[in-house]
Amino acid sequence: MATDKKKIFNIASDLVFSIAGLMLMNGMLQLLINPMLNEWMGEAAFGNYQSIFAVVSIMGTTFGVAANYSRMVRSRDKKDTNGDYNIFLTVIAVLCVAVAAGTLIVYKSFNAVHFILLSVLTVSTVLRYYGDVNYRMKLNYKGFFVYYSIITAGYCLGLLLFKFISPLWMLTILAGEVAAILFVLFNGDIFKGKDLMKRSPEFSGTMKSVGVLSATNLLSAVAQQSDKIILGLAMGGEAVTTFYVATLLGKVISLLTTPLNGVLIGYLTKYEGKFTRKMVAVFTAVLLGLGLVALLGCFIASKIFVKIFYPDVFSEAEQYFFLANAGQIFYFISNCLMTVILRVASEKYQMYINIVYILIYAATVIPLTMSFGIWGMTIALLVTNGAKFVITSIVGFVKTNK
Repeated sequence: MATDKKKIFNIASDLVFSIAGLMLMNGMLQLLINPMLNEWMGEAAFGNYQSIFAVVSIMGTTFGVAANYSRMVRSRDKKDTNGDYNIFLTVIAVLCVAVAAGTLIVYKSFNAVHFILLSVLTVSTVLRYYGDVNYRMKLNYKGFFVYYSIITAGYCLGLLLFKFISPLWMLTILAGEVAAILFVLFNGDIFKGKDLMKRSPEFSGTMKSVGVLSATNLLSAVAQQSDKIILGLAMGGEAVTTFYVATLLGKVISLLTTPLNGVLIGYLTKYEGKFTRKMVAVFTAVLLGLGLVALLGCFIASKIFVKIFYPDVFSEAEQYFFLANAGQIFYFISNCLMTVILRVASEKYQMYINIVYILIYAATVIPLTMSFGIWGMTIALLVTNGAKFVITSIVGFVKTNK
């Protein structure tokens, strides 16, 4: 009994440190960094920044998180090495440079300075998303909290750079990402050792694992971030800002997916017992209940938060608060449920779910947004993310032992 209580305490403690770290980082972004950038840049320019940064986020959550989760899973069987993952990340770094160039060309913002900064930012973001695996593999969530605290401090420094040295938003985010990488470089061991770029006998298996997860994450990340890209290209920066503000608190909740899933995967990969359908059903019901509470909280808090921090956008954004945040909450709970899929079935099932998800997304989000603007985007995301939750629940139930 004492052992069980200790395990529960350790899990609760890890959750607190994990969530606190990301809440600190995202709280600073939403309460200080982004409101100040919106005020200094203007609504249209701020919307363009959100659209371009969406591409950076897609690269980070696709490849950084894929390498992160793959290493967590393979570390259980001692099949992970620094060299295999660093080789993968080096290839992705080259891809990041190409993506940065293409993004700036599409948004007609290409010049040498923007290209260099966006390339470095994109590569750094991928490495930052991967970097916290150094602490999660060891279940060191105090270190995880420090990691995200350093990112937060870096963002604050970046805001000062933006204000007093150069009005380039890339510097603001880059300062935090580079601070995180330097912290892991000196404090951790995933970027050190004789095997820094050496292939192991498990290389092909590692590339298969990280490849499947990358494909899976790409589908999910594009769906999560493309609202800014689609609205930006279809309606301009002001529409992006309005929808961003309307979904702001829901997105903050959805961003908890990464640290929460990190804790869940850390313990699930070490859990030797059997999963049952009853356990999956209980987990699903708990997530749904938490989602409903979070939705009510987001709806009420948005009326206060947005009016204080984004007063110029409040009147336009208010009408979307409930349904837009509902879409984000469904995204959050369905992705949390994905951790069970990763534990009870192979990585390919995540990919199957996300293929169906992206097909539903393409069939609803793009045409409805083009036809009905922000309202079309709001309804389409609610339908798409709700469908993902239902599909994920069914797969989890079917793939689990009776």
